[in-house]
Amino acid sequence: MISSVDLAGLMGIHAPTPQQQVVIEAPLSPALVVAGAGSGKTDTMASRVVWLVANNFVSPDQILGLTFTRKAAGSLSKRVSERIAILREVQNRHPERFEATPETASIEFDQPTISTYNSFASALFTENALLIGREPESTLLNDPSSWQLARKLVVASTDERLVGLEKSINALTEAVLDLSHALSDNVANADDVAAYAQRFTQISELPYADTARKKTPYASVTDAVAEIGSLAPLLDLAVQYAQQKRAQGLLEFSDQVALALEVAQRSQDVVDHYQDRYRVVLLDEYQDTSVVQTRLLARLFGNHSVMAVGDPHQSIYGWRGASAANLARFSRDFTENADAQYFALSTSWRNATSVLDAANVIVEPLSARSPVRVESLGARPTAPAGSVDAYYYEHIDEEATGVATWFARALAPQAWNHYNPDPDAAAPEPPTAAILFRRRSDMDRFATALGAQDVPYHVLGIGGLLSTPEIVDLVSALTVIHDPSAGSELIRLLSGARWSIGTRDLQALADLSRWLLSRSVSQHELSDEVKQRMKDSVAVDDSASIVDALDFVGEAPASHSQLEKFSPEGLSRLKDAAKQLAFFRSRAGLELGDLVRLLEQELLLDIEVVASRPQAQGMANLYAFHDELAGFLASDDQANLGSFLSWLRRAAQQDMMGPRSDDAEAGTVQLLTIHASKGLEWDLVAVPRLVDGEVPATSREGKGWVSFGKLPFAFRGDAAELPELEWENAQYQSDFDGSLKEFKAALADRHQAEERRLGYVAITRARDNLLLTGSFWSSRSKPQAPSTFLQELQEHELIGELPSDPVNDENPTLNDVVDPLWPFDPLGNRRATVEAAAQLVTTADPGADGLWAHEIDLLLAERARAASEARRTPLPQRIPASRFKDYIADPEAVALSLRRPMPEKPYRATRLGTQFHEWVESRFGSSASTETLDAFALELDGTDDDSAADAAKLAELQATFERSAWATRQPVDVEIEIHVPFGDRVVICKIDAVYADGDRYEIVDWKTGRAPRDAADLEAKQLQLALYRLAYAQWKGIAPDKIDAAFYFVADDTVIRPTHISSENELRQAWAGSVGTAPSFGG
Repeated sequence: MISSVDLAGLMGIHAPTPQQQVVIEAPLSPALVVAGAGSGKTDTMASRVVWLVANNFVSPDQILGLTFTRKAAGSLSKRVSERIAILREVQNRHPERFEATPETASIEFDQPTISTYNSFASALFTENALLIGREPESTLLNDPSSWQLARKLVVASTDERLVGLEKSINALTEAVLDLSHALSDNVANADDVAAYAQRFTQISELPYADTARKKTPYASVTDAVAEIGSLAPLLDLAVQYAQQKRAQGLLEFSDQVALALEVAQRSQDVVDHYQDRYRVVLLDEYQDTSVVQTRLLARLFGNHSVMAVGDPHQSIYGWRGASAANLARFSRDFTENADAQYFALSTSWRNATSVLDAANVIVEPLSARSPVRVESLGARPTAPAGSVDAYYYEHIDEEATGVATWFARALAPQAWNHYNPDPDAAAPEPPTAAILFRRRSDMDRFATALGAQDVPYHVLGIGGLLSTPEIVDLVSALTVIHDPSAGSELIRLLSGARWSIGTRDLQALADLSRWLLSRSVSQHELSDEVKQRMKDSVAVDDSASIVDALDFVGEAPASHSQLEKFSPEGLSRLKDAAKQLAFFRSRAGLELGDLVRLLEQELLLDIEVVASRPQAQGMANLYAFHDELAGFLASDDQANLGSFLSWLRRAAQQDMMGPRSDDAEAGTVQLLTIHASKGLEWDLVAVPRLVDGEVPATSREGKGWVSFGKLPFAFRGDAAELPELEWENAQYQSDFDGSLKEFKAALADRHQAEERRLGYVAITRARDNLLLTGSFWSSRSKPQAPSTFLQELQEHELIGELPSDPVNDENPTLNDVVDPLWPFDPLGNRRATVEAAAQLVTTADPGADGLWAHEIDLLLAERARAASEARRTPLPQRIPASRFKDYIADPEAVALSLRRPMPEKPYRATRLGTQFHEWVESRFGSSASTETLDAFALELDGTDDDSAADAAKLAELQATFERSAWATRQPVDVEIEIHVPFGDRVVICKIDAVYADGDRYEIVDWKTGRAPRDAADLEAKQLQLALYRLAYAQWKGIAPDKIDAAFYFVADDTVIRPTHISSENELRQAWAGSVGTAPSFGG
């Protein structure tokens, strides 16, 4: 047997350390490896795989490696593949060092299975779904899809208990989703939770106290009963949500793992198969596994060769079910006698010594309390000293400027681009850099400070996208269109570059909104009683709205007394804004994508970003926003503006909490949250806002599970490690009140441990240089002292002396009298340059030949020729009945499209319609449609996400059809194509279905899109039915008046029978009046 050290020498890679060697050569039995941040766990796992293969313990395909992100799985897979390739070469060069076996012979072709935890669970479920009565071909729900499905259930619910909760639709949707995921992640039964909640509410019946002095219920009891009482209707909705998913063949990530566990629990054959298939299992980032994931893995690989690698100090995803205690439970979960092997990797291959010293100080209290032994990280032998700088400023603005200055110096070429005497050596790259935030709300201030010093920066994630100026304006406009109470968003638009409304006019607008609130629709003053009721009301409609006030400005006559408060210029601009927003509202019925593009163009956002950013990324943020919108629309064809805005808020929140896979960008400062930084590293890292109450943050745990929509801790898989609320043994309400206080204190203590883990993760992201900052004053009226983390580092003399008190006794910005230029100049410091350029244009000699004079002349000549030729477009010989209305309504547009046909991306709605028609056709036993090949081409063009969303939508349409009256009737003809002579042309009619009723017939056209918007739209659409009626009458040899026709809009489950269907004579007159009888048309 060859040792891992000798093998590394033969392969030409770094020899493992003694700690790594014992991990690599560990026996094939359950083992736990506690690996600190940057300790080389990926390299160690790859080396273990190669060592096991080299010594013929297993073949490569008998190894399973699981991790959390696709990026991590890709990194491990790449490392393992490279090592196996090197091993193959070494074995060929030194066959005497290796024993030839069948496993060795197949090494060239076999590879380990390395994937994410969810992908593995999905594959297991798909392969064995039939064992538990489920369909293997289920569609995976993405986040927008799950949000939409849950929101539909909430909106459609008739449960009167929901009204009593006094929560918004979005809040209820969020609660239903969170509760559904919690049930799935913890393998909890909804009925059991409901029964538990019912028992809990009985504490309201307890005597108040053991003395007669207490005359009223305890507020803590009343509040707790109300919160837990909300679980009943929410659980019902969560169950309905699960039922809807199953009925439509839909799954979420959490469902995949839960169903995989169900498969494993029901079938020992499946367990045996996976243990035979994978003789060695490696579990990465084990501290982040959820309860249901742990149960699945323990069921499949208990008492097997499993090696779990993790770090309890980096367990920062407790909000999604992960627990630092997972590592401590490993031995109990995977061995019969709780005797798993224990190993440690405690040498950091990432951090400089000063950075590492700071990390160890922060994490030391956790190590002392850890349920599993954790060794302090030590520096690698050649680790540089690095630096840890700490500054505590007077004000947050100074702090942001100080951070920007630190990066400006560190990223300056003279700081890193030193002279290299070797002319053949590659030029060094700038360092990578990041600012890590506890909360996203601070990012904009620091990004602005970086921009002020011309430091390149990139705010990561959709949350960062939503904070960019052009996207803020775009979302503000969408919000104002949708929500009349969106005053803040309207002020953003009015005070921006487009209208630049001053403060006095904005104040006048606010005054007008209050005046309107006190008036009826006819502008008569309301009674004092009504005013008081509106003042006391919490309803949005009973509050002053500057959106309504702006509408009033746009419609009121110039002589109205309420307009006198506005400046003439301000009033003119406000009227223009009112007109623009009214126009936007009139287009609110557009498809969301079209509406967004309209706003983008009308607000001149596309021009502004290109003009202000000459670099290639000028439109990048707008393009990225359209990509996000496209992903959202792919989840639901009937999504609307309100649901999109709600999803944006949710997506931004989820983006803040999840890990990111972005690569570091040399020379650019990336801004992201600490949660999102897990697994990443940079040369330079700054962690700002290390102030009391922020980092570490004040606990928001509150009452824990005794809160709206939370799963009681008793049903959590990690309940043994969570604080316990003693309520079942309470004899008096006072007992519960005391227990609740103790429970809240325990939760706060637990929260501080989580915050310390966050601090440790943040510090260990820095390879060489770390900056820690804070400031006494921000927006609060009281100063904030340096955080406990800074104080601990100062006590250990790892940073310099920090000020203990602010210079100012009061917040200097609260009392400052500032008279800023308002509205802000949209050109800023570019005004002089822009105006100078404009002056050159206006004073240029119009007669002088410019650089492009010749090209302009050619273009003008081409246009003149096109106009003089008055080209007419040849009329097609075959006219589709579905396009007949287009020829009638806008022949010029049809002519243009025929003259200059543009390639179009297949629309999802088209693909979905084709799939539905094929399904109906096959359902009624007809032969294949002539559109099958075209549909197949559309499917090839679709993305995986689109296909998944289409499958869900198709299932919904099929279910609706099955409930309709058409499903029980047998058509006499299905999907027939009839060619109707129409003058010297032929109209192609593809009829969906024809039903017989006595001596009459009814043609039905299935529609998967939306119903007609108005009478004009219906009139246009009925032309298609009229052609179908004419075609079927000629084909069948019957009178047209014996045939009725209808549309069935499946998505709306709506049948529309036009009151008038054009006769043959009317069709020919319409054609002649629009296209004429000539063989060509259009000018």
